[in-house]
Amino acid sequence: MKAWKRTTVVLLIAGCAALTGCSSSDSPKEALLNALAKTNDAKTFTYTGSFTIDDIRLPETPGTATNQEALMKAALPVLLKGAVIQVRGVVQKEPRHAELTLDAKLGTGDVKLSLTVPMIVTADRLYMKMPDVPGLGIPQEAAGKFVVIDAKTEEQGGANALADGSIVRLSEDTLKALFDSLDEKTYFSGPKAADVKDVPEGYKADRFVRVTVGESQADEAMTAIAGKAIPQIIDLILKNEAYMKALSVTEAQLEAAKKELTADKLKQGTTIKALDVTGGIQDDYLTFESGHVLVDSTDAAKGMKLDAHFELTRDNLNETVKFDYEEPKDAVPLDSLQDWLAPDGAQ
Repeated sequence: MKAWKRTTVVLLIAGCAALTGCSSSDSPKEALLNALAKTNDAKTFTYTGSFTIDDIRLPETPGTATNQEALMKAALPVLLKGAVIQVRGVVQKEPRHAELTLDAKLGTGDVKLSLTVPMIVTADRLYMKMPDVPGLGIPQEAAGKFVVIDAKTEEQGGANALADGSIVRLSEDTLKALFDSLDEKTYFSGPKAADVKDVPEGYKADRFVRVTVGESQADEAMTAIAGKAIPQIIDLILKNEAYMKALSVTEAQLEAAKKELTADKLKQGTTIKALDVTGGIQDDYLTFESGHVLVDSTDAAKGMKLDAHFELTRDNLNETVKFDYEEPKDAVPLDSLQDWLAPDGAQ
């Protein structure tokens, strides 16, 4: 947040901000939380962004893996390291219709794979187009076609959570709990526009807010998150049946997780090397996000490592939006796909 001088000019700016509803007087944490809430209440918006995996290591799994599982585990880091996933989409709340298209470029050198996966979410259905790529094991009957999941079916809790907005509300509640657990003076700041990288050309924010956790602060941050945020998030899920269905978890599993996910146990296996998230706020909406995360195992030879960065921009908030896809008339039912994949039992 800019360090405003206590002058008449500032008083004029503050007066204009009050009239327009600008959050310039909020602290960085308050501004970010308020912008998150207001953005999630937007009736429509479009978005574009990218997620890049700079480095990755998968954790060791106990037990004996099948040949197929071992091959997949060996191939995944090769495909995911250096992966660039471009995203674009449209969201409309009433009538509910959302689109998400993933353009993924996986692998490096001689091992490369490109995928485009469109998804459509309506009030009662989730559609996902199966990529037509040899070697992925997708049945020819479904390759290149949309597969439909009926969100009204009781067993399809995840699809229903997308359709009724439960996942969006849970994401908002989770981020709020995480941010609330962190001390504002230690982790939040308001950088100047000149100090923010990866901003789209022509983008201008009313203000920027940054959340930063350095390696020297990792121990303190994980203590705060485990001691305050995680129990709060689990309690939120326990009190909301829609959240539990969305995650396909039971009360017993959540209570066990609350006991397991302590600060000491988290620190035994994982450490935060770097966490940097910057948000751009326009008219009290969060319209730009960029960040870098580096999480590593405390054992350099084992456990998971993820080094990634991302950017996301939202536009056309509360404006009329256009969609690329209509509901497919020839979509393949999920049950049919599962039958074609049997006896492997995928899905």
